[in-house]
Amino acid sequence: MARPIACTLVAGAIAGGVVIPGIAWGQANTLLLPSETANTLYDRGHNISVAERPRPEYDPLGIRLGSFVATTQLSTSWAYSSNVFNDNTNRRADSLLILQPYVGIYSDWKAHQAQLVATGDLRRYANTTIRNQNAWSLAPSGRLDISDALKVRVEGQVERGYESPFSGDVIANLTVPSRFLHSSLATRAVYGVGRSRISTALERNAYSFDDLVFADGTVRQQNYRDRVGYKGSLTYEYGFSPSVSLYARAEADRLRYSFLSFGQPNRDSNGYRLLGGANFDLAGVARGTIGIGYGVRNFDASYLYQNLRGFSAEARGDWFPSELTTVSFQLQRVLSDTELTNVGAMWTNRAHVSVDHELLYNLILTGMVEAERRDYPQRQLATNVYQGEIGARYQARRGLGFQAAIGYGSSRPARGLANSFDELRARVSVILRR
Repeated sequence: MARPIACTLVAGAIAGGVVIPGIAWGQANTLLLPSETANTLYDRGHNISVAERPRPEYDPLGIRLGSFVATTQLSTSWAYSSNVFNDNTNRRADSLLILQPYVGIYSDWKAHQAQLVATGDLRRYANTTIRNQNAWSLAPSGRLDISDALKVRVEGQVERGYESPFSGDVIANLTVPSRFLHSSLATRAVYGVGRSRISTALERNAYSFDDLVFADGTVRQQNYRDRVGYKGSLTYEYGFSPSVSLYARAEADRLRYSFLSFGQPNRDSNGYRLLGGANFDLAGVARGTIGIGYGVRNFDASYLYQNLRGFSAEARGDWFPSELTTVSFQLQRVLSDTELTNVGAMWTNRAHVSVDHELLYNLILTGMVEAERRDYPQRQLATNVYQGEIGARYQARRGLGFQAAIGYGSSRPARGLANSFDELRARVSVILRR
């Protein structure tokens, strides 16, 4: 085989920016879970985005290991932040060095699939060394092709991560980054016959948070945030044509906390959601998935944490104004747990738009804007977050690439939640890959 299938998939993933983080580089990770809509059949093969397009002259070939292919990458970056502590009342600028190694091993079998991906994210600040980070992730997964109609996939992950100051799970104004250990295990099965397809998913996510140790020796415990979540979903999809289908999904989850929250009852809760929508892939025009529905979160201690329910929606898509330009969007309104004192849950409303333009065959210009509003109905408070970035990716040759970006982020929490902050950031990267 001249070009292994696994190697082609890896090349597309790297070209699409999966390995190299985008705007949220200020921290290594966020606790916001991936959109369930992303698991719906999204790409029907009628369109291909600028980032996904194969470029054989520049794509990595990988290293053959029997029936497997290994791909490696090392991104070395110099970065700058105008506000490393994410606090306008304690503003301090600094530069940092970021090293991000990546190793992916993928099977190249005609049937079934196995893969193992290991990544690292090491950050060293020039002056504010208390912000240094050592993040890593190990993610094995596999797919079993039981028949042409039935496929089962198992995915696992263990990661040491750091919270993003723009997520809703942490108070951003901390001089030390919030670190956690996350483990997950998920099983997904897809059965398709004729125009119908049924998908099921079961997953378990566990988070354990380290104590915060400040420069003066003060320790703040975070074990009240330790939790285990279980989630299941069932989706039915019916294809009216090769380009359009409708789907309906039912979801349920159980969230259990390991410790009391400041002596108060645990935040244990159940969540439910019904979602229905459409998936489309119109050649040369657009592709996407749009769903609307209703969400509920009920707490065991409902006398303390207010139960919530209401309209929920998720959508993602790509518009192709030309072969050289892809405009992508994501919209979300989802009900989730939060950890503010005496607050049950929050509504997260997010809109994200990004553009990739192929200026040259090996030079892609990028841009994005994002707005998010987190509403806490129980305390009638809200936080607004805005981000934007422009950048470029240049592939000099197969094993050498460059990336540069400049971005801006702003968080405006309600009075009493945290301090507002703004951050101007820049990053220049050299990427070596094989």
